[in-house]
Amino acid sequence: MIDLDAALDHAASSPLLAGCAIRRPAVAEPAPIELEPALAEALRQPIDSPRLPELARGRDSAVIITADATRAVPNRALLPAVVAALNGAGIPDQRISVVVGTGAHRPLAPDELAQLLGQEWVRRLRVTNHDPRAGDLIKVGVTPRGNELLVNRLVAEAGLRVAFGQVEPHEFAGYTGGRKAILPSVAGYDTIIRNHSVQMLAHPGARPGELAENPIHAEMVAAARMARLDFIVNVVIDRELRPLAVAAGDFEAAHRHLVRFIEQFATLVVPESPVDLVVTGPGQPLDFNLYQSIKPLVAVEPLVDEHSVVVLLSACRDGAGSDEMLEPFAGSAGPREALARVNRAYTIEKDHSFFLARFLSRCPQVIAHCPGVSDAALRALLLEPAASPEDALVQARRRLASRRADPLVLLFPRPQRSLIRRGGQRVPPSHAPIPAPSTAGRGSAGE
Repeated sequence: MIDLDAALDHAASSPLLAGCAIRRPAVAEPAPIELEPALAEALRQPIDSPRLPELARGRDSAVIITADATRAVPNRALLPAVVAALNGAGIPDQRISVVVGTGAHRPLAPDELAQLLGQEWVRRLRVTNHDPRAGDLIKVGVTPRGNELLVNRLVAEAGLRVAFGQVEPHEFAGYTGGRKAILPSVAGYDTIIRNHSVQMLAHPGARPGELAENPIHAEMVAAARMARLDFIVNVVIDRELRPLAVAAGDFEAAHRHLVRFIEQFATLVVPESPVDLVVTGPGQPLDFNLYQSIKPLVAVEPLVDEHSVVVLLSACRDGAGSDEMLEPFAGSAGPREALARVNRAYTIEKDHSFFLARFLSRCPQVIAHCPGVSDAALRALLLEPAASPEDALVQARRRLASRRADPLVLLFPRPQRSLIRRGGQRVPPSHAPIPAPSTAGRGSAGE
């Protein structure tokens, strides 16, 4: 376990950073809310939608889609009111399913499902993990891009579809939550890989905080409409995983409401010039594995260049989180070769191989204290391992020894939760050149 804020507090007072110009960007989050009364009000006054009992009346079944352990959705607090509304409309427990929208991530074990939802709900309702490679997925349409939309059978055949979610900036979908409950959460593998293809990831609009010009988001919205996502209950949480806002109703309108809420407080103005050193980490729950821990690097990419040094602090208690992510780096000569390999043989969890390789093409000096990941695996990913946060600072300071007298240091926790601006403009990532698309292998299906 890494206490990210304590580690940054220690760094701020460390003699290793004496003489540095230290900045600590921080989002001024609003006060947390009491979720139970706020949820009751959100369900009483849904956004651009009839109330949930009205939607459920006359339906023979319902499915509740929720996220896996990489999203801090307060399922235990949301389920009682939502299930009560469904029961009151005539849908009994035995006709309510919960599908954990894993997308292409691994399924949750029984003890993880109990932790995610609470043992009571695992006993009361039919709870299952989504399997993106299941043989009984149902085709519900074709997106405007020509992407065949295959969806979990329980979701497709349910009389009513309700989704829980958490809304925050996302590295390529703009924001989490809302429409993502269908694609990628409960979609087929081939559907997901076409939506997350290298060429889509490389689009200038596929970046944190961007929806209007984001083709990945646009296709997710189209998929949610085709799959008839009826109603959502989404939350915004703070850095301590406490609820800040909740909205319910139409999946587009309720999601948009929470996006606007985030935009009011999450914008940060950052230095104009590249930063000499960034010390960062994802915090909980994204420190679950290294795959998720790449997200802070995507967020700070606009702030660094080839001379910058980045320290990444993440517990990674579940290890790397993806063997696929490691594959393009195995024996590679550098990030450019890894990028080319991603393009030649793309599989879904190589999306973060792409982002890591792109980041390292821009900023090759990344020191990682990730105790759940072996030093060998970190080095294979072109990251320099550190035995502790202090050791990471020692290594970073050594690399900065030849810099100007007052190197600029950002101590920046959870940057993936921020909307970073320079000079009043949202800063897009610097896109590394992408090799020409391959016509061989699974990756070509996404083009």
